[in-house]
Amino acid sequence: MECPDCGGSQISREVGPGWSPSTRLVDVFVDLEEGDGITLHRQCWTCGWHEDREIAVTEIEAEHGDPETVAHQQRLTELVDELEAIEDTETLKAIHRDVRHRQSTDIAATDAGDGE
Repeated sequence: MECPDCGGSQISREVGPGWSPSTRLVDVFVDLEEGDGITLHRQCWTCGWHEDREIAVTEIEAEHGDPETVAHQQRLTELVDELEAIEDTETLKAIHRDVRHRQSTDIAATDAGDGE
């Protein structure tokens, strides 16, 4: 990379905050979660030019890996998006009660099946 001011090639790149200066940018991106952010600091050691770029992760899409895990994560993302769109607190409480009831019913059915 060349410096945009002097054309020099003595450019350093650091990722922050919370990352060691030698961390590769690609490694940071892989470790980020949705909603996280980083600062990319670039500096020319020839002329002193510097730039800070704020990078925020707004969405993560997983297309590779275990198909069941990817499908499960996509379903969770869809559910969270739908729940975030519900503004009525009572509706959310009713959904929460229903989920808890289904979980306890599933656990009871599993426990009853183990003894047979």
